[in-house]
Amino acid sequence: MIGTIWRLRWRLALRRRRLLVWNLLVPMILLVPVVASDAAGSHRAVVVAVFAAFFGAYGSCIPLIRDGMSGWAEKVRLTGYGGRRWLLERTAASTAVDFAELLPVNLVLLFVARAPLAAAAPVFGATALALVFANFLGVLVAAGVRALGEAALGCAVVSLFALHAAGVFRPPAPGSAWETVERFSPFRWVHEAWLIVIRGEAPPVPGLDYLGPPLIT
Repeated sequence: MIGTIWRLRWRLALRRRRLLVWNLLVPMILLVPVVASDAAGSHRAVVVAVFAAFFGAYGSCIPLIRDGMSGWAEKVRLTGYGGRRWLLERTAASTAVDFAELLPVNLVLLFVARAPLAAAAPVFGATALALVFANFLGVLVAAGVRALGEAALGCAVVSLFALHAAGVFRPPAPGSAWETVERFSPFRWVHEAWLIVIRGEAPPVPGLDYLGPPLIT
């Protein structure tokens, strides 16, 4: 039974072809024109970071709410599979599926930004970390709401607050408490990585002093 929910999540993602196509096309339609535009690099980086956060949070939360409303979550629990194991496998699979669906658009954006090949690894790493955190935020929201409308609003509020804490919308004042909060935000890396990539440069692979705090979070 180990990995059953993981495999089921992947099979559903691949068999729902219409949804899969939408999840591949929508990032292209929204992000490619923005990154290719003449807007300020800081603004373009904000859009990419916001999209990654929303993509992960909504993709995790909304299906969880539907599973609860349909009775599927209760049926899994009654089988004895284990609620915690089910939730962890499901969230891990959701994060992996999100990463796979954003991989094509990330490659296109790197090409559009004329970034060197060395930029790929930091961008993929930053995206993965952001999606892990966003998916857990979606789980957190799903635990506190009971309807799809509440879930959508909750994901928007929690994600925007987390992005603000990451300094995405406004850099914190040096030496302030918000600067410490920013250091611990898993959304910080994806925002700062794209700021560098949009300039046509390769962001460095950060060390443990940079990645340690967000990994703790």
